[in-house]
Amino acid sequence: MRRNLMEEHKQRFGCEKPIIGCLHLRALPGTPLWDPSYTMEQHVADLKEEAHILMELGFDGAVFANEADYPYVEHIGEGALAAYTRIVTEVSRELTIPFGVGIMNDPYSAISVAKAVGAVFCRGFFLGSQVGNYGEIRKTPGDIWRYAKSIGAADVAVYSSFEPHNGSSLDTRSTEEMFNTYYKDTPVAGYSMNGPKKGEKPSESMIAKCKALNPDIPINFNNGANPDNIKEMLKYCDMVVVGTTLKKDHYLFNPIDYDNAKAFITAARS
Repeated sequence: MRRNLMEEHKQRFGCEKPIIGCLHLRALPGTPLWDPSYTMEQHVADLKEEAHILMELGFDGAVFANEADYPYVEHIGEGALAAYTRIVTEVSRELTIPFGVGIMNDPYSAISVAKAVGAVFCRGFFLGSQVGNYGEIRKTPGDIWRYAKSIGAADVAVYSSFEPHNGSSLDTRSTEEMFNTYYKDTPVAGYSMNGPKKGEKPSESMIAKCKALNPDIPINFNNGANPDNIKEMLKYCDMVVVGTTLKKDHYLFNPIDYDNAKAFITAARS
């Protein structure tokens, strides 16, 4: 029986167009920007504060993210993975909203952590091939989903990107063609549509074309959301993941600012 992706999406979050706030971890052990003086206990405490802001303001979900670990690699590394898992485990105990995980360029670790900590979804690159700031990256979905099946994680929903940040796709097909064919050959829960780099939104016209092409596939507005564009983008998108616009001074690696987060969620709800 063919899956009803839109109905699954709605049941996953308890609403039709969930607004998901990013909980960005600080740089993890072994990564270039890691600060050894920033203790694990403080890391957990700070993210708990941010998580409570999201819940208090009525966000529909949260997603943990390790964007501070740049330049990214295809395996996060044992030290960083252990720290990520501990932090997510401790912070997620406080969450009363659905949550997901994302580990940059490392779908195997993301799936593993998601299953271990009870996350309902993963976000990241599980499809496609690209070359750019972080070298050449090729994802083999057959291997990734076989791995998920082997650890009992086939129930973890995957919202996959297929077009790169800060790079170029090695796939010569059009965005519309990739959008309309990947879901037929992979068990994705939905697509994450990216802008050209962090904090910049994807093309509104492209998302509109893709949604018209196949309205039965959930689309995640994956980056670049702000109070000025959210109303228009929600006409075509079924989910929003927002990070930069929530932060102090609108800087990705700052903590969530209550007033900025309130301004965004107010605009989204309007």
